[in-house]
Amino acid sequence: MGKFKALKITCIIIAVVLIFTGGFWLGLDFTNRFNLKIPEVNQLFSKEDGNSTSALKNDGSSADDLSIKSLEQTIDAVSKEAFSAKTKEELVMVAIKAVLDSLNDKHSEYFTKDQYAKIMESYQGIMSGGIGIIVTTNENKEIEVVKVVKDSPSSKLDIKQGDVIKKVDGEDVSGLAIEEVVSKIKGPVDTEVIITFFRPSENKIFDLKIKRGTFAIPNFTTEMIDNNIAYAQYYEFQEGGAQQLEKELDEMIAQGAKGIIIDLRNNLGGVLNDAVYLCDLFLDKDTIVTVKGRNDNKDSFEEFKATGGKYLDIPLVVLINEYSASASELSAGALKDNGRAILIGEKSYGKGTVQVLHILPDGSGIKFTTAKYYLPSGISIDGTGITPDITVKLDAQSKSDVQKEKAVEEIKKLIK
Repeated sequence: MGKFKALKITCIIIAVVLIFTGGFWLGLDFTNRFNLKIPEVNQLFSKEDGNSTSALKNDGSSADDLSIKSLEQTIDAVSKEAFSAKTKEELVMVAIKAVLDSLNDKHSEYFTKDQYAKIMESYQGIMSGGIGIIVTTNENKEIEVVKVVKDSPSSKLDIKQGDVIKKVDGEDVSGLAIEEVVSKIKGPVDTEVIITFFRPSENKIFDLKIKRGTFAIPNFTTEMIDNNIAYAQYYEFQEGGAQQLEKELDEMIAQGAKGIIIDLRNNLGGVLNDAVYLCDLFLDKDTIVTVKGRNDNKDSFEEFKATGGKYLDIPLVVLINEYSASASELSAGALKDNGRAILIGEKSYGKGTVQVLHILPDGSGIKFTTAKYYLPSGISIDGTGITPDITVKLDAQSKSDVQKEKAVEEIKKLIK
């Protein structure tokens, strides 16, 4: 495998993190449901620009400096003299939120110090203090359950895909950012949290008391089907995940696998590097993805190309559904556009943007969109999603996985 442009992984001390995902491991330590291990772009949003054209005033200060001083003076004066008493902390928070609101960016958010700390704790790989469900924001801006993690506190309870979180410890979470809801659910191990769920399929509201715990977060699982089909359910894209999958695939091919099924259903995204690596396993010299955005006050453009894959000829089928988002859509779309895989399932989520997290000097943080990615065909799937080659709807009431069964049927045809 070739080396890709470095997107450095950092953890709690990170200054800027690149978010390439559509949801969260709720409560989990976030090993990347949001981006379990998040890449950092070197020099992104550098404070110093050697080519700065800011006009200097007579006293040597720039217009930018004076603007910042004006804001500081406003906050100082209002905190000391306004009839409606406000602390400087409150005023700074309002100012930051106003800046983010001006972007008209539905993904932008401000996080308090405690919220940001809990979010960053989620990028570690072993979940501590979570409840074990994966959530996303649905079209109604509600926090919806995508999956319950095996052997987690929630796996023993009646929680199903599609359930909507309405309250956390009696507090209405309607309209709150997914990160904020996650921070409210996370807490010390062995403490309890009461979640109020709404189940649309039964028009039912119910409360569950869940004890927070510690548990491993799986990256993927594999199995051999009919002795000649390698099946891998890829839960999330995290740094080094595809390299581990590569080892598993090598073993299954050595055992006689003649075809591969990659299941990206319910995969809400993750690390860009991992998605590129996964695609590169199956592609030769084709374009995988291009990312267009803004960096250091300039337009930016990056193109990621395959460097000569290992599994170029083995038949490949990819499963997607409405919970396949961001990095999983990128992967499925790149493999489809390059004619390398047959996509089966349902139309994907439709998230084609990239966000960054910045930690601020007081420990609080901000998130906003910095770029959009494009498939090899040049299209953006943001807001539209990817339509599979073969559409198979999954009946929630059915005991059989008809999508997976169809994937097996099609891979067998390709093997023959």
